Order: sequence, then structure tokens, then C-alpha cells
Amino acid sequence: MDLLKVKLIAKKSLLWAKKFWWVIVVGLLFICASLIGILTRNGAFLARVLDLMDIKQDAHDQEMETLAHIHHTEVTEKNARIEEHLKRKDQIEKEFKKQGKTLDKQKEAELKRLVDKGYNDPESLAKELATAFGMDGDD
Repeated sequence: MDLLKVKLIAKKSLLWAKKFWWVIVVGLLFICASLIGILTRNGAFLARVLDLMDIKQDAHDQEMETLAHIHHTEVTEKNARIEEHLKRKDQIEKEFKKQGKTLDKQKEAELKRLVDKGYNDPESLAKELATAFGMDGDD
């Protein structure tokens, strides 16, 4: 029974709002004008609010710049790893061709894993590649 009363009140309110929409608009304008008057009456408060907004915007801009820099660094490192992988793959394929062998999918996956793992340490990468693929190790 309460739900029916709520629906009836909501319908009556909607009809009243459709008929007297201008009262709602004037009321909202009055409220906005009052708030603006209160805020501008105390200029120091408004200045602090605006300063706080500026500080928050600057912090947001700085965070976005930092994130963009980190993303650019990650993309650069990823591209360098891909280039290193392709360079090592070409070297190993040439070495395998000299030996009369071919580089299959499993060996390519092992190569990619080794290059990703030892990307920052070229000496250990060369040793691991030499051990895994039976090469000299002097890259």
C-alpha cells in the first residue's frame, strides 16, 4: 500500500513540476546567486578555493607528465629488446646455416626468453646464448 502512495505522490510531483517549471528554475537561480554572493563576500575564502584548484591541477598535470615519460621509456625499452632479439636471431640463423641446421619454433622461443631475461646484461646473455645454441660466445 505504501508503494502505491509513493507512486501517486511522484506522479503528482511530476505534473506539478511540468506545470510550474519556471518556479524551479527561478529557485535554482536564486540558490546559485546566493552561493556566489556568499563566496564573493569572503574574497579570501574564494582565493583559497581557487588556489587549491590550481594546486590540484598542477599536481594532476605533473602526474600525467610522469606517466607519459614512464610509458615512453617502457616503449623504448621494448623496441630495443625486439631489435636485440631480431639481431640475435639473425646471428643464430646464420650460425645454424653454416652448420647446416635450421632454427625451429622451440629454439626461437628459447632465444626470445633468453634475450628478454638477459637484456640488461650483455655478457651473461652472450654466455647463455653460446651455451643454449652451441656457439662460440663472442658476439
